[in-house]
Amino acid sequence: MDLIDNPKLTDICISPGKTEIDFGSGLTPSEAVLFDEPRLADLARALIELGGRRLDQANPFADVSLPGGIRVHAVLKSACSESSLVSIRLHSDEPIRLSQLLTSEMANPAQRELIWEITKSGESVLITGATGTGKTTLLRAMLQELDERIIAIEDVTELTGSNIISLQTKPHNIEGQGAISLDELVRQALRMRPDRICIGEVRGAELVPMLQALNTGHRGSTTLHANCLEQVPERLISIASSQNLEIGALSRLAAAAFQWVISVAQEDGTRKVSGIGKFAFIDNQLQVVSQLRTRKLALA
Repeated sequence: MDLIDNPKLTDICISPGKTEIDFGSGLTPSEAVLFDEPRLADLARALIELGGRRLDQANPFADVSLPGGIRVHAVLKSACSESSLVSIRLHSDEPIRLSQLLTSEMANPAQRELIWEITKSGESVLITGATGTGKTTLLRAMLQELDERIIAIEDVTELTGSNIISLQTKPHNIEGQGAISLDELVRQALRMRPDRICIGEVRGAELVPMLQALNTGHRGSTTLHANCLEQVPERLISIASSQNLEIGALSRLAAAAFQWVISVAQEDGTRKVSGIGKFAFIDNQLQVVSQLRTRKLALA
């Protein structure tokens, strides 16, 4: 399809009678491809089947990775949704190099210099931002610069490269058995002689074993949904609370685990680095202290 072949396209979101696309500046309506409910349900089932998983009333939602850097999330019309939904995320077959990202409008000169220093140091990094801001793209570009044995743990494979070994979660089967979770894969990865453990995104039980691993000599990188540097501690505390991890313990583990926090955002229709910081304890509370003031500079 001509639309998918466009190298600037990052996302396609389809619901009955409505398609939205993103070329890097936010979702906008498109008349290029429209589906009614029956055709959209057929498309959803076909795409998920291509990825080796199933979509039916017993399992009405699924994630798969397809050849060509395509990630598909589909929801079938069911008790959980009044209509079928398909969300497609596209990554280039040739991953964007860090030098390509950091000579664009994504970062100003001071940010570029510091991100290169962080990458070359090999220190552990937490990349944060909202959906579609380029967290995974930046993480993958940074990982490509490392001469390390990297174990990447994801629900759907997006972190790829010659130095990356991918582990992927598995949903339960029709009998409700056989599921493999992110936190289980973190524990298994520790036995695989990794130089670095990466989780595509931390959002639940996997946070605890990852923090424990990074506090016992391993290096790591991951992404987290948080809109800015200031919201990172609150987001981590929210996840930790759901896993019955005491806030003080979480704060100590997080501060020791990650040497750097990089925040990305969409500003004026462009993906940008919005902040770079470090964890610190201020008034006995975990905070992220900015290391560079965000400023917009004209890039050569």
